Amino acid sequence: CTMAMIKTLLSTVLNGISVKLFEYDIDDEQGFNELKSYLISKIRTSKVHNVESYDLNYYYSKNLKPEFMEKFNKRISEITVPKRSKIPEFDVRRERVTEWMAQLLLEKNYGCKFYDEADKRMNVEPVDIDKHTSGIDVPGIRIDNGEIKFVVCEVKASEERKIPCSSAGSLQKDIQKSVENYEERVTREILHYMHGIRNIKMPDDELQMILDFLTKLIASSQENLMENIMFFPVIIRNNNEIIDNSDVGDYKNFTVSGVSSKNIESILLAFRKSINQFSNEIYEEAINNG
Repeated sequence: CTMAMIKTLLSTVLNGISVKLFEYDIDDEQGFNELKSYLISKIRTSKVHNVESYDLNYYYSKNLKPEFMEKFNKRISEITVPKRSKIPEFDVRRERVTEWMAQLLLEKNYGCKFYDEADKRMNVEPVDIDKHTSGIDVPGIRIDNGEIKFVVCEVKASEERKIPCSSAGSLQKDIQKSVENYEERVTREILHYMHGIRNIKMPDDELQMILDFLTKLIASSQENLMENIMFFPVIIRNNNEIIDNSDVGDYKNFTVSGVSSKNIESILLAFRKSINQFSNEIYEEAINNG
């Protein structure tokens, strides 16, 4: 399906890094509904919210009464609601929703592949429901002209009026750490990813190709590792000036060393809606009308 709602507003180069400005057009009703249903389905099929993952037939006899089942399922849905944070930037709902928003853009516009089985947010355990997901925000795979790359995407979201926003600096640090594979940041992520994709139903030769690629990355030199990764820094912005002036100033001081310019592309994703409010609305709809 095409995403008419993702508009490309600007493509430029800053500090030797390609920068693209996109807008999620909230006035495109069909596209906006598609975005919402994508996000809602990610939440609903996450292990903690998916009632089927607590299949009582597995534990007990098959004759559990429907009224008990109803009560049990109701309690599950109450137990697994992530708590809201007083500070929006620390809210796990906002974190998950914005990371999935970035993921959808990478799927639609860059041909990246993401697998639910390898998605840390979708496989979070009930005891970790209020914790931030550790590691790289959005890891994935990109196969471009038969060439395969591991995707490292880090996501920030900001409603600040000022440009560059304060999150730009911490995004730059996150990307730089990944480029240096600081404390095995990327290699650990690849190992984690390998575990996740083993259970995927896909053609054997495709799975084999991806696994062979990942195993080689684990054993390769730092230089080779960087050659085979595509970095996507993403800032999601609710600030009309960015759209009105095609302003990519959030990236004006953004520099990364140790990676080739063809292996990194910065993304600014404009969104004319309160990110905090939108994230909560998506979560409420997903977990209340399951």
